[in-house]
Amino acid sequence: MSKASFLATIIAISTFLLWPHVGQSAEEIKSQRIKSTNTVKAINPKVLKDVKKVGQVKMLSNTEYQKKLKAHNLRVKSTAKGVNVKAQANTRLKSQNTAFDELLWDCNDRDPAINPQEKEVCDGKDNDCNGDIDDGVLNTYYLDADSDLWGDPSKEYYACAKPPGYSDNVGDCNDKSPTIHPGATDIPNNNVDENCDGRD
Repeated sequence: MSKASFLATIIAISTFLLWPHVGQSAEEIKSQRIKSTNTVKAINPKVLKDVKKVGQVKMLSNTEYQKKLKAHNLRVKSTAKGVNVKAQANTRLKSQNTAFDELLWDCNDRDPAINPQEKEVCDGKDNDCNGDIDDGVLNTYYLDADSDLWGDPSKEYYACAKPPGYSDNVGDCNDKSPTIHPGATDIPNNNVDENCDGRD
């Protein structure tokens, strides 16, 4: 085969392979390019929703928080840090019985574990007959509205045993969010102090 024949064969093959594209208009080529790059429909909407949640802080609704705060305030008011009306009545009665030695006066002679010589213990009784129940022996607990096991230092409650919704761990700087408390993982540069160390 001569050199000229070889070149003619190459040109013929190239023309055959490229011919479909040569015949296309600019609009047809543009349309094909748009279709080939349109992949938005392949993205799962749920994935997009999850991506938006990254960095967000879970919070209690204000209604839910206020409900728990109101319950806490009622609990504190009803117990008044262990002072008991009946025990106070016993103290007033003692002041009226001047014929008895004050050091030996028994405010509950039916219970041998209650008398002025007894040491106060946390049991719901006025063991030492001073007019107060469980005074000086109550434990301090803190309202844990968001149930993250850390309590709000400004919401104290005194009791012998920890009631539901309270914690003996104190230091929660945002009791409306279970993801904010001492020891939590801090996400940098999101303007949220997740671990309550005083900085982002």
